[in-house]
Amino acid sequence: MVSFELLLAALSMAAPIMIAALGELLLERSGRVNLGVEGMMAFGASVSIMVTSISDSPVIGLLGGLAGGFIISSIYTVAVLALRLDQIVVGLLTVFLGIGLADLLAATGHTIAPALTPWSPAHMTIIFLTLAAPAALWILLYKTWVGVEVRAIGTDELAARERGLRVDIIRTIAALTGGAAAGVAGAYMALTIYNGKYFSGLTAGWGWLAIGSVILGFWNPVGVAVAAYSIGLLILLRPYTISLGVPSYIAHATPYIAVLLALIIVSRLARSPRWKPPQTL
Repeated sequence: MVSFELLLAALSMAAPIMIAALGELLLERSGRVNLGVEGMMAFGASVSIMVTSISDSPVIGLLGGLAGGFIISSIYTVAVLALRLDQIVVGLLTVFLGIGLADLLAATGHTIAPALTPWSPAHMTIIFLTLAAPAALWILLYKTWVGVEVRAIGTDELAARERGLRVDIIRTIAALTGGAAAGVAGAYMALTIYNGKYFSGLTAGWGWLAIGSVILGFWNPVGVAVAAYSIGLLILLRPYTISLGVPSYIAHATPYIAVLLALIIVSRLARSPRWKPPQTL
């Protein structure tokens, strides 16, 4: 029988995936995709450890992670929205850029810092905001004029421009918001999940899981949150899987295998007009 403690622990594990995924969702709803989430998370994690080690405050470290993600997403924003470069190529380059800068920053010696204590007031605040974020984003997208503009831009960019909608401004805000969210997600991983440590490869593909969550949630904030939580639960259950006799290399790959299989199913459903992604992606 699944215990309440297990479900709560899964929420803590899923938090960084959910935070990064909701930020990416906002950008994709505006008609652009950023494949560089992994790099932004890595850089946010490294910056958070450096800031925390200097300030001795994990809360300030989280803000440092936010700034780190914002900086990397600024590069993406200039390249894609200002210079009109290919968003897929730029996104992939952003992955390598973010990871490279993160490792370079860690080479200065800032790899260990005070951890964000699990279930402390600061941690509980993050969890509460993470739980509230899907509902808040749903209200923004479906119950406000801003959300109407975001979805209109993602549906038909040309028509949106003809009607005078603020296409570039909204996409810029969405891209920077998504980057900041990814930075916070990376900081959370370093300060909470890995107890105040940064090491090369820390994000371990979680940025890609966040992008997968957006697709699995059919670009709906509530659906994305459910998908991210399910992935977090699978990650948490890996030790239990190993205890059942499943080889460790298969157990550790379980979340990624599950996401891959789910994406295949989603691709089938996406053939229906009801489940189409934003048309300008």
